[in-house]
Amino acid sequence: MKINLSNFETSDTSLFDFSIVQRDVGGGKTEKEEIDRLAEHPAAKSLIVSGLNQECFEYLIQNYGGQFEAISFWKNKLISDLSPLEDLANIKYIHFFFNQRAENLWNMKNNKELKGLAIYDFTRLHSIEEVATAPRLDYFSIGNNVWSNMEIESLEPLTRSSVTHFGWWGEKIRDHDYLCLADSQIRELDMSIERFRLDELARLVASIPDLTGKITQPYREFTIKEEGEKTTYYLLCKGKRRLVKGKDDDKLKKYLEDYDRLVEGYKKKD
Repeated sequence: MKINLSNFETSDTSLFDFSIVQRDVGGGKTEKEEIDRLAEHPAAKSLIVSGLNQECFEYLIQNYGGQFEAISFWKNKLISDLSPLEDLANIKYIHFFFNQRAENLWNMKNNKELKGLAIYDFTRLHSIEEVATAPRLDYFSIGNNVWSNMEIESLEPLTRSSVTHFGWWGEKIRDHDYLCLADSQIRELDMSIERFRLDELARLVASIPDLTGKITQPYREFTIKEEGEKTTYYLLCKGKRRLVKGKDDDKLKKYLEDYDRLVEGYKKKD
């Protein structure tokens, strides 16, 4: 399968032209000798790799990075400096999962083909300032897949970016300003609705014209098995009790009517 904007956030090695993924659950350790296997595959355009330290990361980028359009850095916890990625003029998609040392992204002004960027489970990263330097970045997602403790200083850099589809799955935006996204080019927004009160969610959705994405549905469903019986719940906004599907459908209808009324009210104010 060809890596594209809809499937590049993946650890499925079968989707990539070439894989250097160690079996160790923590990502293992990849040496230069394994990286040099790429010399035999000059036509490979997509790569998934784990277990790089800083030296081997730089070796990979300097010697082979230019041939790739998509790279998934899967469990490379020892990379501290991402700046070598500045030299990837042909890269279109970059996916990172799990890093314990990098504190900053990188200047993306020379990544002129970069369309999609996904950053997950970075324990020391708190700024997305550099996203504003990417000339053609369309999709950006950041947050947690496993741990739930990522905090970002501000979403304001997105107002200076070309991003139209944004996903936030972290724990906290430190300046608490989500409404700044109304000044961005974002038209598709994926966030967990449970972090917002109903009026806050309605105001955010109303502030961005023609918005789509997960944020626009003010509930989500989840199913659990209790004593052999499956129950499906509606998870609602912050401060609202979850409802039982089937039993509480009338309450959900009232909740949705309140939400629609708030959205329309905020649109008229704006």
